[in-house]
Amino acid sequence: MPKKNSPTKPVRSFRLSYECVRQLKDLAGTMGRSEGDVVEVSIDRMYREELRFGNLMIGEGGKPEDSYKTGIQKE
Repeated sequence: MPKKNSPTKPVRSFRLSYECVRQLKDLAGTMGRSEGDVVEVSIDRMYREELRFGNLMIGEGGKPEDSYKTGIQKE
């Protein structure tokens, strides 16, 4: 799980859809956490799920994006 708040954490900025912002605010209110904490928890959970289902190649020297397929590929 993410560590507690720290003034030394780097700051990032993202453009999110209105729906995503609404969900973020709703989750933050429901969980009683800051929006930043909700983002950290969400990414941590998604990362663990990707590891669990083998979509991330940690320590194998591969690039994670190579395991994702988009569009139609010809053989």
